[in-house]
Amino acid sequence: MAVIEAIATTYLEADVGEVVFTSIPSSYEHLQLRICDRSARSSGDALQIQFGTSGGAPDSGTNYSYHNMNGTGSSAAGAATTSAAFIQVGDTPSQDTDSTVYGGKVIDILDYTSANNTVVSCRIGTGAARVYFSSGVWDATGVVDRIRLFNYSANFIRGSEFTLYGITG
Repeated sequence: MAVIEAIATTYLEADVGEVVFTSIPSSYEHLQLRICDRSARSSGDALQIQFGTSGGAPDSGTNYSYHNMNGTGSSAAGAATTSAAFIQVGDTPSQDTDSTVYGGKVIDILDYTSANNTVVSCRIGTGAARVYFSSGVWDATGVVDRIRLFNYSANFIRGSEFTLYGITG
């Protein structure tokens, strides 16, 4: 039976440009992020993720690839990107949305201690009646011990919450 344990939670008391989890233990099989967030950008934003190893800064080289699908019930779209400087995992609702609406995200980071690439799978629901599914890969080796989350162009708004979990089998 799988066991899930909270590693760290960040609750924003003020607007910030990024959230970084550091010193992530290597004692789990997988990691999971659960996020409830909003962007300071008036038209919404795109959540992005980078990874780091060996206590170093997150990798900002073009070592990431991702693809996504999203839909509103009346329309659907998809895209793929290679040689990116991050994995784009989905939409972040805007500050112009009703103040009680935050986006919900579940991001699985699979086999993060493997000597192979790190794989990400994400499911998102936004306040705009939209669902978003994405996955990506970080083409690097080494144990992930740092995760950086940031929006494409604006801060996360006060009240956003980010929790990192470790999963063991």
